[in-house]
Amino acid sequence: MRFLFCLLFLFVVFNFSGKEINVTYPNRPFSLQLIVMRKKGLLEKEFAKDEIKIKFHDIMKGTEQTRALAAGKIDICGSLNTTSIIIAAGQNIKIHIIRAVCNSTRTLALMTTNPNIKSVKDLKGKTIACDKGATLHQLLLEALSKNNMTLEDVNFIPMSLAETYNAMFAGKVDAGLLAAVEMLEAKKRGARVLTTGKRLMRARLVAATSESFAKNHPDWVKRYIKVQDEAMEFIKTHKHEALQLATEDLGISYQDAEWLYENTKLIDTLSKDDKNSLKAEIDFLLAIKK
Repeated sequence: MRFLFCLLFLFVVFNFSGKEINVTYPNRPFSLQLIVMRKKGLLEKEFAKDEIKIKFHDIMKGTEQTRALAAGKIDICGSLNTTSIIIAAGQNIKIHIIRAVCNSTRTLALMTTNPNIKSVKDLKGKTIACDKGATLHQLLLEALSKNNMTLEDVNFIPMSLAETYNAMFAGKVDAGLLAAVEMLEAKKRGARVLTTGKRLMRARLVAATSESFAKNHPDWVKRYIKVQDEAMEFIKTHKHEALQLATEDLGISYQDAEWLYENTKLIDTLSKDDKNSLKAEIDFLLAIKK
């Protein structure tokens, strides 16, 4: 009996000793490296020799990813916007950026189906929806500011990306902020782009981990980076196959996948301009707290 108890104890200890890496899988706006890593099983292959399992979690929102990271439910965020990292820092959640993923600025857009709205200036007094406190919200503030307006000049309604898309076509809002796949689908249904994020902001997605995971498993973090680099190389040398994986994963056409690829800048490090623009995100977060 004692022998069986010891075996059970060792089994429990082994399974709670970190032999599983939990990774978030937000495949949108267009995290092609992450899509390739999952669909090709690259992480599983890298860690299989050490019997370390990889478990993906389909968590899309940045703030939900950081909360899961802080709670120890997630070890690595596969694709996380830097705005969410700044928000987490304000909540004393220390997050380490381990690799850049992409700059998706051109795939973010302020859109409308209202034929009477010709430009951003026409949005004064109109109802606008988007996800609050994240990148699309920042784009809205930047677009309004460029046209000498603030959030007080419009009727702002916080909604998720999917809710915004549906509300716009149901005529419940005059305009909405959409990203990547939803933006392309909206254009096909006749919605018009009033502005994209180009020249207004820099939208960066990064891979990140918690301070404790980075400290306790530095080798695993290095190996994760190595695998992401392998995915980037695969995209460069097997672009057609990589985009085909994206079409299957996102449920889009190859043409749409190619457009997203051409308009999403895949990166592995943050440039000096990227780092400098983080101040704009801090200013944005201070502005929405007022």
